[in-house]
Amino acid sequence: MIEMLKQTPKFSWYHITDMSPADEKTLLDDHGLTEQMIGYADDHNESVRMEFDPEADEALIILDVISAEPEPVLTRPLGIVLVNGNLYTFAHRPTDYIKKIFLNGDATFHRSDDDEMSVFEFMVTGIYPLMTMFGDEITEINRQRRAIQAQFSSRKQLTKHTNDLLHLQIQMIYLQNSLANDLIMFDQIRRSYENHVSEADLDRLDAVRVEVEQARDMAGLAMEVINAVADATGSLGNRDLNWTMKVLTVYSIVFTIPTIVSGFYGENVDYLPFAHGASGWWVTIIIMFLMMIGATYLFYHYGFLKK
Repeated sequence: MIEMLKQTPKFSWYHITDMSPADEKTLLDDHGLTEQMIGYADDHNESVRMEFDPEADEALIILDVISAEPEPVLTRPLGIVLVNGNLYTFAHRPTDYIKKIFLNGDATFHRSDDDEMSVFEFMVTGIYPLMTMFGDEITEINRQRRAIQAQFSSRKQLTKHTNDLLHLQIQMIYLQNSLANDLIMFDQIRRSYENHVSEADLDRLDAVRVEVEQARDMAGLAMEVINAVADATGSLGNRDLNWTMKVLTVYSIVFTIPTIVSGFYGENVDYLPFAHGASGWWVTIIIMFLMMIGATYLFYHYGFLKK
C-alpha cells in the first residue's frame, strides 16, 4: 500500500507498507524508481547500506530499527529512498509504526516550517527518535537482567534463569550488530551529503550519530554485565553439580559397607565373631549401621558434604 503522508512545496513523502505488485508498478511508472532500488528497499533481510548518486538525484538508505514484533529478531531493516527530491519509506508490519514517528518528529529538534523544510531535514529528524529507541530497549533489557539477578536465591529456577539470560544475550547481539552497522552508515551519509545539504542539516545528522554512538556504548556495557551474570549463573550450576556428585560419591562408599560386612558373614567362615550366636543377625546389623554412621561422620568432618 502506498500512502502520501506529507506534501510540502519542496518535497512529498510516500510511505509504502507490504508492497504489492500493483504498488511496485506504480512506483516504477509514476515515480521513477528503479527495480533494483525497490528490491533493495523492500527486502526483509537487506543489510545496512547506503548508495548515493548526486547526478541522478537518487539515494538508497537501509538502516536497522527496533522491531514492533521482537520475536524472532529484535531489529528489522527500514528502506529509505530519495528520488527527485521526494522521500519514500519502505516498511513491513513490524516496522510500520515508523510513519507516526516520522510525522511527529522529536522534541529535541525544532523542525522548520513546511515551506522551508528540506527533505533531508525531515528525514533526519524522523530518524532521530528511531535511534533513541535503541537506548530504551537496552534499558528494558537491563531491567530484565536485574529482575533475573534478584531471583538467584531460588536455586530451583536456575535453569530458567540461564535460559532467560541466554535470550537477553541473543537480543543484545542483534542490538550491537545493528548499532555498529547504523553508525557506519551514518558516517557514510555525512560524507556523501557533506557538500549537498546545509550546515544545520549536517549538525542534525551529527546529533543522530552521537545518539547511535551512545547507544552502542550502552549496549557494550550491558552485554558485558549480562555475560558476567551468565558466567556467575553457570558457576552456581557447576557448583551445585559438583556438590551433587560429591554426595553421590560419599553415599556410594557408605552403602558399600553393608555389602562388605554381609559378604564376610555370607562366606560361612568359621570363627567369625557372632557368626554362630543366636543374636548374630542383629549384631551384624548394628555393626553395619555403626560403620556407616562413622564413615558419614568422617566425610562430613572433612568437608565432603559441604557446598
